[in-house]
Amino acid sequence: MPTVCGALDGISLFDSFTSAERAAVEAQGRVFDAPPGHVLMSEGTEAQSLYVLLSGTVRVVRSDGVGGQVEVGFRQAGECFGEMALVDGGTRSASIIAATPVTVFELERDLFLSLISPSPDLLAKLLRELSRMIRDVSERVVREDLERRARLAESALARHRAITQAVTGLAHELNTPLGVCVTAASHLQDLAVMGMEDVREPTALLQSNLARAVELVEAFTAIAACQHTGPLDALDAREVVEHAIALFRAQRPDCGLSITVLPGDPCPWLGHAAHLDRVLHHLIDNVHAHAHPDGGGSLTIALDPAALEGKRAWRITLRDDGVGIAAAHLPVLTDAFFTTARGRGHKGLGLAVVFNTVTGPMGGRLSIDSQPGQGTRVTLVIPQDL
Repeated sequence: MPTVCGALDGISLFDSFTSAERAAVEAQGRVFDAPPGHVLMSEGTEAQSLYVLLSGTVRVVRSDGVGGQVEVGFRQAGECFGEMALVDGGTRSASIIAATPVTVFELERDLFLSLISPSPDLLAKLLRELSRMIRDVSERVVREDLERRARLAESALARHRAITQAVTGLAHELNTPLGVCVTAASHLQDLAVMGMEDVREPTALLQSNLARAVELVEAFTAIAACQHTGPLDALDAREVVEHAIALFRAQRPDCGLSITVLPGDPCPWLGHAAHLDRVLHHLIDNVHAHAHPDGGGSLTIALDPAALEGKRAWRITLRDDGVGIAAAHLPVLTDAFFTTARGRGHKGLGLAVVFNTVTGPMGGRLSIDSQPGQGTRVTLVIPQDL
């Protein structure tokens, strides 16, 4: 059983061992060569040995759950793998396959344990290094997950910015020709009133469709939710919410939706009331139109202190008791033009306006949670001071 003197030198797991202790461990192992394609470890098999790669390169692969393999990394000379086998003897979490001709030092778990079991000092050193390695891996996993989430969030924001630019440009280009058409339609209506009966019906049709087009362009403009250039106003967010509800009721006196703002302390906020008014108008209208399409129902709004990226914020939670939202629809709710009620005249722009306003000029975050038949909860988190 050939061995290589110094095989464990530079291996972090054995850094705290003395030269004599590493030599004693090396004496318990063996060195062997393997050709490219040789499987050194198989995912799911019992772990029995630690390996140190003395030369060459190996691939780390994992099962993708459908019978294939996904390459997740490489190991180079001087690196070790399978170190958790020295302690728990569990199953392998990945397969290791030689990518080039390799020379490997193998240390079997049973032989290693027979060496360190009589020595509490060696056991303590090993456990200390394993704990450090596990902590490093955990921190790396958390960091990579946060980076992945940040990339996904930035991608979503970039997508919405692109939509914003497109619809803003389109609205700008349509404004002038639409204005001309509305003026011409008004003139035709005047002629119809003066006795030209043959143009009365087409004129009415033209005016109704132009009105729809104007409404659509106004919605496009709202999606942009441009940054407010004026100074911030010192407001009470709770009062702004109550004002927005009163305005909605005045505009929609036929709406049978019961809206309740839970009592609480004043919520000092530096911002622009118009942004929050716009957001709440679309959210309440959405509840009226989609959560309770047959009328009635209730909506509860709560304001609570929160934190956003380490800064003080307000959490505004809107909870309805409506029909809920299908899980497949949740990821695309804020996409422009997505709607499940196009047949009832809805354009699918309200939540796009909400998302762009909350994440844009308000500097906040938006989340929507729902299950069919169990209502919907919409949560806005907005900084108290931009």
